[in-house]
Amino acid sequence: MDKAPKVAIVFPYFRTRSPMEMLFPPLGAASLAAQLRRLSLEVKIIDCTFSTWRQVQNALRDYQPEIVGVYCMITLTRNTFRFARWVRSGLPGSLLVAGGPLATLYPDRFAADFDAVFRGESDLSFPHFCRDFFNQNATRSTLEKLPLHTYAGLYLRNGGSAVDNPVVHHSRQEIAGFPLPDRSGFDHSSYQREWMRRDGTKTTSILTTLGCPFNCDFCSKPVFGNVFRRRNLDTVFEEIEQIRSLGYDSLWIADDSFTLDLSFLEQFCERIAGRKIAWSCLSRATGIDRDIAERMRKAGCRRVYLGLETGSPETLKRMNKRATLDDGIRAVNEFHAAGIEVAAFFIVGYPGETESTVEETFRFALSLPLDDISFNVPFPLPGSALFDRVSGVDPSKDWRMENDVSFVYRSEFDPAWLRRGINRTMRAFKEKKKKD
Repeated sequence: MDKAPKVAIVFPYFRTRSPMEMLFPPLGAASLAAQLRRLSLEVKIIDCTFSTWRQVQNALRDYQPEIVGVYCMITLTRNTFRFARWVRSGLPGSLLVAGGPLATLYPDRFAADFDAVFRGESDLSFPHFCRDFFNQNATRSTLEKLPLHTYAGLYLRNGGSAVDNPVVHHSRQEIAGFPLPDRSGFDHSSYQREWMRRDGTKTTSILTTLGCPFNCDFCSKPVFGNVFRRRNLDTVFEEIEQIRSLGYDSLWIADDSFTLDLSFLEQFCERIAGRKIAWSCLSRATGIDRDIAERMRKAGCRRVYLGLETGSPETLKRMNKRATLDDGIRAVNEFHAAGIEVAAFFIVGYPGETESTVEETFRFALSLPLDDISFNVPFPLPGSALFDRVSGVDPSKDWRMENDVSFVYRSEFDPAWLRRGINRTMRAFKEKKKKD
């Protein structure tokens, strides 16, 4: 070839400026970029967060990639298919590939617009596919040249080729050999500026564990699944030093199950203590005692987010949280006593609830020493048990998380009644905080 073949990875999120917006460079794109560069392939991340649609079009047109990969989750549906239509007309020779949670769940819905879909953990299979595509001088119409059945998670309907390969979950040993995410293609100054405006920090995200062994009714885990894996801590801390070198001073640990393995958590706390970098994380309510809370605080943890969900024991069981109200109360009190800020998420209007149980949740939220609270109506993610149970869901709808009191399915609850209750509770919470 006269020029080096190119891969573009598109993250099709354009910022909304919602108060709920938490902006981070897309780690999945950074991880794929690192794997592609390890294979000596040229790659450009197109992160749309701070761009306009026209700027992104121009960037892709100038780059002229042979392969365009687009990440799709439920809230990015509209943008994903908009990109597909534009690439077909603006870059007609490019191979168009979809990946991410929604593509993993519904690959058939992408097959008409995309040449190929990679499902699940594609850290190895997608880069290897790209390498072979270029080595074999393949095109959109000659993909059969490639050993298609060797790429984990590949799904395609291309002429006479029909491929539906099983997804994989990489082992701890495989993950330990992965390169660090390549963060070189992001607008770090804009991300840091937005976080400074938000809370005075320069925060970015990191993953230290993958997967979650629990099956909450409303949760969907199409990519990492139920297989819980810990990353090698040497690699984690090498990545933390990379993050510090880019000017960040705070971490958002984005793991679903960061506090699940207490031994791993204790080792993390020992190693991060004294590094002068603050961090926040999600936590389960179970397993938290004063000792672990104190260790976390001394190691730089400034805030913990708990999915308490409800103040109704019956609703908590319905959600299959595998935790009790007492677990939640204990966790909040232990973190609070240790000097860690505690934020809690709640869901109101769950299928099977009554107005009485919703009011229990409002009272529960106000009874706890919390620093921040938020309320949402149920959000039935594709792939969750809740999604399968509710009726009237449009799976192709471009749902937006900031519409926090808008149902995307047929609910027996009046959104206006819920909105009034939420607003009343938030006012009471603010008054309570003024007195504390």
